[in-house]
Amino acid sequence: MQTTLNIKAYRALCCMLIVSSLTACQPAVDIQTQPTLVQTYTLPVSDNQVMREFNGVARAQDLTQLSFRLEGRIAQIPVSKGQTVKQGDVLAVLEKRDYQIALDDRKARLDVAQKQADRIKQLVDKKLMAQSEYDQINAQYLVAKAQAKQAELNLLYTVLRAPFDGMVSDVFLESFENVQPGKPVLSIQKVGQIEVDIQLPDMLIAVSHRGKEEGSLKVKFDAFDDITFNGRLLEVSTEKDPKTSTYIATIAVDLDPAYKVLEGMPAKVSINLSKVTYTYNREFLLPINAVVMKDGDNLAKQESGVWLYDKTTKTVHYQTVRLGVIVGDQIEVVDGLQDGQTIVTVGASRLLEGQQVELVKG
Repeated sequence: MQTTLNIKAYRALCCMLIVSSLTACQPAVDIQTQPTLVQTYTLPVSDNQVMREFNGVARAQDLTQLSFRLEGRIAQIPVSKGQTVKQGDVLAVLEKRDYQIALDDRKARLDVAQKQADRIKQLVDKKLMAQSEYDQINAQYLVAKAQAKQAELNLLYTVLRAPFDGMVSDVFLESFENVQPGKPVLSIQKVGQIEVDIQLPDMLIAVSHRGKEEGSLKVKFDAFDDITFNGRLLEVSTEKDPKTSTYIATIAVDLDPAYKVLEGMPAKVSINLSKVTYTYNREFLLPINAVVMKDGDNLAKQESGVWLYDKTTKTVHYQTVRLGVIVGDQIEVVDGLQDGQTIVTVGASRLLEGQQVELVKG
């Protein structure tokens, strides 16, 4: 029985040796990995400036019509149209005689009321008069005091002064004319800055974005055609003009005192659409699928990025980017990319740093 088992074990060992020798004689199998297929997009190389010119009209900043608070006859208007004035300068004066007489009368009444109140107070302190009588006399004194103060203010209101540094735009009345309270006497405007109103079509409003207008607005006035001024966007109306299908945009222009730009002067505003619209902007618009997050990043500090394709080595490298807004099925990249770089747009979610890839043909 033992001999039979030994024979079977010997035969099994011989079979294993034969199989092992046959396997060793065969060549090793070479397993090759196929490169990942990707699609790419090459960022354009250009300054991409798209300039468009709009006609506009100059509008004075803080153009204010000034009027008296009182009625009366104008004594003098010591300023003229186009004259530069400082804050507090006298612009017009009413005849003061009637208001001076009223002030003197109120002061005399106040003096009498005050003396009477003082005498009654002494009698009240000595228990010779009731407190109620003093209260009545004291009330009369307070009324006289208020009336005197009002008369004093009325006298001050006979002089119309400049509320700020500026220039007299127009004078509506003349000396010795009677004027009612609130009737405009003259108008004044600031000269350090002018505003220009232009009409923007709704198609540009729809693709515009605020906050990047700096340096993109250039203004010229027909009166100074060889001078270009920098403008900045103040506001855009939200109410559409039904006749022109446009919105009014107001551009502020800081002026040198040497250039006197007045209300109503024609102007031309050149806008670099590449800076103020999503359609022409210099930020790059990429398919949303091209933007990925690196595996293993802390979610609270996770950064966005794209895969850059190196045509020489046919490998990819991760580049961190800063994102803007989503526009349809694309997303704006505002920082991190340069003109001419090639971005992986399809297949970006399964790549590793330095990995070789193959471009999809066609």
